[in-house]
Amino acid sequence: MIFTTTLWLWGLLAVPILALLEARAAKRARKVARLLAGSRDPNGLLAQSLPQDRRLDALLRLGVLAFLVLGAAGPQWGRESVRRQSSGSDLVFVIDVSKSMDARDVAPSRIDEARREALGLLDRVEGSRVAVMAFAGDAVRVCPLTLDHAAARLTIETLSSSTVSMPGTDLGRALHNAVQLLPSGRRDEQAIVVWTDGEDLEGHATQSLAEVKHAGVRVFAVGVGTPAGDVIPVLDEQGRASDVKRDEEGLIVRSRLDEPLLRSLGRSTRGGYFAASRTGGELTHLAAAMGSLARSSRGSRLVERPVSRFSWCAFAAAALLAAALARPRRAAVRAATAGRPAGAAQAAAVAIALLALAPRAQAQSAWAKGDRAFRAGDWVRAETLYAQRAKRGAPAAVGVNLATVRAYTGRRADAERDLSRLTANPGIPGQVAGYNLGTLLGERREYDRALGELRRALERNPDDADARWNYELLKRDRDRQSTSRQPKPQPRPQQPSPGQQGASGPQGANPPPQPQQGQGSGNPPPLSPGSPPQPTPGGAPGMTRQQAEQLLGSLQELERIEKQRARPVHAMQERKGKDW
Repeated sequence: MIFTTTLWLWGLLAVPILALLEARAAKRARKVARLLAGSRDPNGLLAQSLPQDRRLDALLRLGVLAFLVLGAAGPQWGRESVRRQSSGSDLVFVIDVSKSMDARDVAPSRIDEARREALGLLDRVEGSRVAVMAFAGDAVRVCPLTLDHAAARLTIETLSSSTVSMPGTDLGRALHNAVQLLPSGRRDEQAIVVWTDGEDLEGHATQSLAEVKHAGVRVFAVGVGTPAGDVIPVLDEQGRASDVKRDEEGLIVRSRLDEPLLRSLGRSTRGGYFAASRTGGELTHLAAAMGSLARSSRGSRLVERPVSRFSWCAFAAAALLAAALARPRRAAVRAATAGRPAGAAQAAAVAIALLALAPRAQAQSAWAKGDRAFRAGDWVRAETLYAQRAKRGAPAAVGVNLATVRAYTGRRADAERDLSRLTANPGIPGQVAGYNLGTLLGERREYDRALGELRRALERNPDDADARWNYELLKRDRDRQSTSRQPKPQPRPQQPSPGQQGASGPQGANPPPQPQQGQGSGNPPPLSPGSPPQPTPGGAPGMTRQQAEQLLGSLQELERIEKQRARPVHAMQERKGKDW
């Protein structure tokens, strides 16, 4: 059994509350009756009293309330088959699953973003027939042209860089096979949607482009990646990056988005090009472009849907209410209980008022007060309230809020330590703790740690728009800062040889270097915290920052080689040439 509106089920809490109030009222009525008529048994005044009548009436009324609440929640069980008419287009989803799609210049990775956009587009093409094709060094049809979007969704969700065993990237073969999947007929109702980084290692895309143009099929290309590109990670059996891809000469391979090829592909086929260089891509524009395709009837199909059982609950409530009203009552019973319906109505009113005020009473807890103080920016009060709640064994969510408030009150070290510990929580508090920790580290310009925490938060919840925004913002700031920190070449005066000095004299010698703007014979400019120390006159020349970075890079490369030698490796058969 399922319910369409589970919020109504909270109304079932009123049933036991009303039952307790009814039992209390019955107990008080019996006590008053004994005080009035005495406790002797049998009692002539109470001979016609039927105690079970009150209990039966209470059960009938509570049963009516329970069935009405269940009916309002929309119960459904069982399934029925109905015939549904459908109209739409014929679409082929072509998804690149080569090794280069594991690059992470689009968070969490290119292939994750491609799957996300393909599933989003699948939800927006209701009534269209959809086929799915995966390609790398070969192109494989993984789902035929079908109206069963559930099957297509399941296929897309299972795609990974190991779906196609042949390495490489053959975009031309994928386009050729995609055209073959479409039946001959009205080409204005057909289209091919390609998610790829544009790398065509086999060089067959230009040949297949002429075939697609001749067939008259429109191609919508979605470029997944960035022009700057990123390295290609080598994933182990658990999907964790253990190394980066290297070519035959041992150099690190960097995969970049080939936008000119994809733009030419979309323009030549009267389709379009859409850039997914940022998380979220241009799904809205792509779905609007799909709406420009012609649509026709795709026939009818049988679909299963759950059966609503509201009428059963309504019938049961009506039957119980009719039984409660039709029950015969003797005059003695009515006289004895003439004053009680008003008391029962008052008890019901009190119970309903308590239920209505329950959220307001809950808002008076220390947790809720801390939330209001947090939203108002009163960090000290919020920390005090969260700490009070934490002393009573609070859940992980309170710990996340308390650590976040401590960061705003200046205790960043404690906050980062607590958030790092809370990220191990498998639920939503762990994902929120990772997001807050990444944001705090980003404020301190610790880009690598911040991007790592935000990436893990995105892997746990790819739909977190705030985490995606912060990740892109910090990554852009890191790239801009690394570019600005590159040392600028300084002109060096050429020292003349002794022969030149003797031959040319002062006119033949190079002039002394002029001081830059802001430097002169006065005091030297102050050093920034990250700048190297200035050489002293007459002392030995120190190591420049560029030389130090080169030396550090060489040491890190030697350390990596030593770790690879100590790590056991698995031999794999790879084909010669490019395989990403």
